Amino acid sequence: CLSGIYYMMGGTKVWPKIMDISFLSTFGILTILAWSLPADTLRNIIPFLDVFIFGGFALSIGVAWACFKLRFMEQFMLDDVSDVELSHPTTQHLILKGTQMYLIGFTLMAVIAAVNGALSITGNNTNTLRIILIVVEYSILGIMMTISFWLYPAYITSEKGMKMISEKYSDECAAWEAANPDHEWSKL
Repeated sequence: CLSGIYYMMGGTKVWPKIMDISFLSTFGILTILAWSLPADTLRNIIPFLDVFIFGGFALSIGVAWACFKLRFMEQFMLDDVSDVELSHPTTQHLILKGTQMYLIGFTLMAVIAAVNGALSITGNNTNTLRIILIVVEYSILGIMMTISFWLYPAYITSEKGMKMISEKYSDECAAWEAANPDHEWSKL
């Protein structure tokens, strides 16, 4: 809801983003389940809440990418780069790797949460193990955000990263530079 207001104020170019739809659908389904299921059933579902949440995020990212060709990271980059810069091979590489990382990361978080939930339901989970699994699960989120928004872009824009991009995408870079000869990125 707040991102829609931000969009109306001109703060973002795209609304709704994949995560907006994912939040609404995932938490909407969980709310309906919480209101409609009996208390005994809810006690068995509660240990698996993170599975539904992070699995829902992974499913949303995967469906948007596979069915609608919407890459998760592209929607965030649209707010920071121009359309010309968005078509650059470096930006496309960052979008692809970031989307892959979040898809794998949210899936891994859901798997760890499923292990935690299964251990809790069977009575084999100690409080220490539960806390360790939760810390590992949420550490993955912190690692993904650190890599995708800071470390990997810093590497790609370094001399070594630019060399890797120019070698891996030499034809695409040449075509982009020919199409945009006056852009500052063509002169790098």
